[in-house]
Amino acid sequence: MLNHALALAGDGAEVWLAGYSETPLERAVLDHPRIRVCRIAAIGRAKEGTSRFRFLLTSGVRAVFLWFQVLWLLLARTPRGGALLVQNPPSLPTLPVGWLAARLRGSLFIVDWHNFGYAMLALRLGPKHFAVQMTKACERLFGRKADAHFCVSMAMRDILVSEFGVPAPIALYDRPRELLPLVPISSRSAFAGGVLARAGFVFPAGAVLAVCPTSWTADEDMDLLLEGLRQWDSTPAISPGLRLLVLITGRGPLREAFERRLSGVHWQRVEVRTAFLDPAGYRELLCAAHFGFCMHRSSSGVDLPMKVMDLFGARTPVCAFDYGACLAEQLQPGFTGLTFQTSQELALRIDELLHGFPGEMDVLERLQQGIVASCTQTWEQVWQREAAPAFRPISRDTSGNIGAGKS
Repeated sequence: MLNHALALAGDGAEVWLAGYSETPLERAVLDHPRIRVCRIAAIGRAKEGTSRFRFLLTSGVRAVFLWFQVLWLLLARTPRGGALLVQNPPSLPTLPVGWLAARLRGSLFIVDWHNFGYAMLALRLGPKHFAVQMTKACERLFGRKADAHFCVSMAMRDILVSEFGVPAPIALYDRPRELLPLVPISSRSAFAGGVLARAGFVFPAGAVLAVCPTSWTADEDMDLLLEGLRQWDSTPAISPGLRLLVLITGRGPLREAFERRLSGVHWQRVEVRTAFLDPAGYRELLCAAHFGFCMHRSSSGVDLPMKVMDLFGARTPVCAFDYGACLAEQLQPGFTGLTFQTSQELALRIDELLHGFPGEMDVLERLQQGIVASCTQTWEQVWQREAAPAFRPISRDTSGNIGAGKS
């Protein structure tokens, strides 16, 4: 949603950006003269491990609280806009509240589909639960009522058309917001020392740096990462003498539980740390890492992880969990990254990536060249071609545009 806000503002629109205040915003958003930020206060989520009843009760109270808060924000605290753009998920109350506010104010109602809310909820409750089916019905109902749709993959587009009855959704692929300065693989060890020092970490001499961006949600299989690293660490025949520092970045509900499990693991050649970096520090880290992990499992099987595009923007090779055919829309195995499905395969992929380190790093260098050749467009360029036509009449009139979603 931040990318949409910056693109719309850059195209001349006045943007009101509404979202949770859990994550700090970039200066590019805060300082933009055409973007105004409205913070949404969110009551606490149900903690991991709570009963289904407590989870449903907490989620229901949270949804009701947000319903009134968001409706008041859209109808009373912001000016009438030409379009209201919402990100899905979350589906409840975002979709019904967004549709109601748009219709009351005579605005276009546009949905940006990043995933399906019912598929996310099914991870916690199971696919047959009434709350999951209710969420799916809500997405279908209000999805069909929208005036335009964006989605992150062609596979998702097919589902929106065939199962949801959505006419002509636009597949708007994620791309890096910017192509960061290219740091060759051979220079990354030297570069990593300074970057990690500024972030408060020590980079062991002769080590390899891997980064794992995550949102710490149920569709990120961090246990698989932990097991794959454990197997690589305990196999002396694989890359003997190498040390691997893995820095897991991000903030989310499952981080604390993972850190408790991590504290009970004793490593020989692996060091795992967790951190939350500001946007500038995060971009620097991506440019310093020799490669990155993507543990996105995809609750729906048809969404694509933005973290891969973050890594590609730094021209950093990716070692990604292969959750299905949809991933091929974003990552080309053997050309821009490697894939795995089991912890044993993950351990082997690490060894493959680091073969010959630190002298010969043929695999990492080949993958970096593949990323340079294939990742040539930024988000702004793709947005101007695919999404901007839906907003152009509004931008020319400089009417307000409201983005409601996570910020």
